[in-house]
Amino acid sequence: MFRSLIIAGFLLIFSQASQAQESWSLEKCIEYALQNNIQVKQTMLSVESAQRNKKQSFANMFPSLNASTGYNLNLGRTIDPGTNTFVTESVSSQNVWMGSSVTLFNGLRLLNGLKQSQLNVLAAEYDLKSISNDISMSVATSFLQVMFAEELLQIATDQKEISTQMMDRTQKLVDAGATAKGNLYDIKAQLANDEVQIVNSENNYQSAVLTLKQLLNLKENVEFKVERPSVDMPMTDPASLRVSMIYNDALENWPAVLARETRVLGAEKGVKMAWASLTPSLDASGSVSTLFSSAYKDRSLDSTTFEIIEKDIPYGTQIDQNLSYGFGVSLSIPIFNGLAAKNGLQQARLSKLNNELQLSDTKNQLYSSVQKAYNDAMAAYRSFLATDESVKAGEESFHYAEERFEVGMINAMDHSTIKNNLARVKSDRLRAKYDYIFRSKVLDFYRGKPLTFQLQ
Repeated sequence: MFRSLIIAGFLLIFSQASQAQESWSLEKCIEYALQNNIQVKQTMLSVESAQRNKKQSFANMFPSLNASTGYNLNLGRTIDPGTNTFVTESVSSQNVWMGSSVTLFNGLRLLNGLKQSQLNVLAAEYDLKSISNDISMSVATSFLQVMFAEELLQIATDQKEISTQMMDRTQKLVDAGATAKGNLYDIKAQLANDEVQIVNSENNYQSAVLTLKQLLNLKENVEFKVERPSVDMPMTDPASLRVSMIYNDALENWPAVLARETRVLGAEKGVKMAWASLTPSLDASGSVSTLFSSAYKDRSLDSTTFEIIEKDIPYGTQIDQNLSYGFGVSLSIPIFNGLAAKNGLQQARLSKLNNELQLSDTKNQLYSSVQKAYNDAMAAYRSFLATDESVKAGEESFHYAEERFEVGMINAMDHSTIKNNLARVKSDRLRAKYDYIFRSKVLDFYRGKPLTFQLQ
């Protein structure tokens, strides 16, 4: 009696602690994992890098504008930059220059570069979705393992409860002299075995929780409890679907395929960019410059004394007087450059061919994955139906065994064997149930549906 009170108190405390724990739904687990996973963060950096490259490709299409200035101090005999004559004095000078250039035509290289960078951004975003899909699938698998382990623990607990009730009834029969004492010992041994099963199930449950927490990057000491959704067995026969139907849906939304298709388009732009290297390019440029020199003087002849009068020319006046402008157009025609342009074109074509082969390989892998997922779903569905019939038969057998045990027609050992068989087939059915739930979710995932237990 005292032991029962201790156990009841422990269960009450454990129940209150469980209620204090934060519940995590599958959707919350997936969202948290995507926000904290290192691979996802690295891929997000790749997306940002591709976006910056796109901005640079767009900026490359605008004219360039640069300015420069320099200050010089010359001592002794030097050339006055203002008059281009030799002087023997200290000369300070400043040059100011501003120039602009623009590409008028280069075989559409810049335009195709911009389009390629836009495709690279899209491909990087698809890569991010692909990584997110992988993480979501891993979290969903681990989440279901926790639920499965929790239900196995409940089965083990129920089995112990049955053994406890049988021990109480047998004790009364032994006390009344209606059954042999050996039956009581057999049931006590079975009860001890049930307690071992509870410990093992508890360890498996904690291990499943730890695996899920590691996927979420949660610390081990963080309180954690999964929120059990309503996951009734989906009774839809997967045979109503077709592999080709699932595959066609997957082709339209599977990020890995979309990323490869986008890179093929990007490689086509790369070929066009390489071809532009074989075509003439036309550029225009313009510049404006001016200068100031301390030796540059305004010289005039005094009509009275016939002496040359020198006056300093102000800085602003010199800058204005020395302004000069220049414009130019240049045409570059590639004739021979060590076969660099031709080899670049061949390399671009090989890159395009390689991307096309990778796309075909990705589609083949996707078809194989869909086909395997479909076959696994069919097998899990048939396994569930078979184990469900086994459980029904096992329950009838167990009820009949209890009745015979009550009247002494079978001993405790036979009763325990039948009870253990029922627990085994229940575990098999539970495993098949969760296996099919997961396989059906995988098929939905390939068809573009989110991983969730909510009705869709």
